[in-house]
Amino acid sequence: METTYFKHPLRFPKNVDGPFYTTGHQSRETDAPDSSMVWRGDCLWCGAPEAEAPTLFAPFDDTYKDTYFVRQPSTPEETEQAIMSAHVCCVSAVRYGGTDCEIISKLGNDPQVCDYIITDSGEMQCTVGSDGNLLPFAQSIVDARQPEIECQWKGQHKKWWQFWI
Repeated sequence: METTYFKHPLRFPKNVDGPFYTTGHQSRETDAPDSSMVWRGDCLWCGAPEAEAPTLFAPFDDTYKDTYFVRQPSTPEETEQAIMSAHVCCVSAVRYGGTDCEIISKLGNDPQVCDYIITDSGEMQCTVGSDGNLLPFAQSIVDARQPEIECQWKGQHKKWWQFWI
């Protein structure tokens, strides 16, 4: 397994070291007396990534609230499971920060789940800025892959994603 990988600024701190990881964010603990900042995982707690790679993720139960890697894949089968967990995560919270071309290709060379992509010239290019957001070139790749489906609902003509904002 790779020993060097991108250190994503939004990497959830409970993840074990390694190229596969989940993202998170800091927020204020509203019920804490000092309103301290706490880390929360970005995954939606649906159990899909855990179902794909049950031995790689923290156990999923009623008391566990965050998705994170407790172990990195050590066999080709486990690597495939980790790749599938990234594919099934609906919010792109399962990511790959390594530079293995085969893994990046299996992940679709997709900036939404890969911290590096393979350029047309075969070079590795980082997709994430120091703030944890996609760089403009990477965001344009994501935007080009997203279908601009216009929906009509109650007489409103909007793009599919505009109904949530």
